[in-house]
Amino acid sequence: MGFFDVVNVYGLLFVTIMIAPHIVYARTHSYNTKSIENRAMLYIDRIGKYCGAFLMAINIGILEMRFTSDLMKEFWLYSTAVLVAIYIILWIFFIKTEKKGIAYAITILAGFILMYCGLLQVKSLLLFAGVVYLAGEIYATKKIL
Repeated sequence: MGFFDVVNVYGLLFVTIMIAPHIVYARTHSYNTKSIENRAMLYIDRIGKYCGAFLMAINIGILEMRFTSDLMKEFWLYSTAVLVAIYIILWIFFIKTEKKGIAYAITILAGFILMYCGLLQVKSLLLFAGVVYLAGEIYATKKIL
């Protein structure tokens, strides 16, 4: 088993790009997570976020079947690159305007990217992490904004 059997380099790149705006926003803006009364939903959000990021970058072998063909891998690569580019553009708009609608669009797109990658890579745990992330993040976004 080689390094590239365990680490999905493209997935790691996509996760790094998707996490960067969160870091920039957290450094430049302050928001209070204490406004979320239901702490369980905050933990569900974080579990989904970190598990999704981990599973997108690392192949653990449990409930994973990989791509069904090389064409599917190419399709995943290009389509996910486009989705991540749209995600970054939405973050730029959100940082400038801080509109609630853009925040929801970012949340839905991030959850969709995780679930989409889980479906195309045939990774059941990644798909489930995307669902968990989406549910928790929509709740957290609603309470924070």
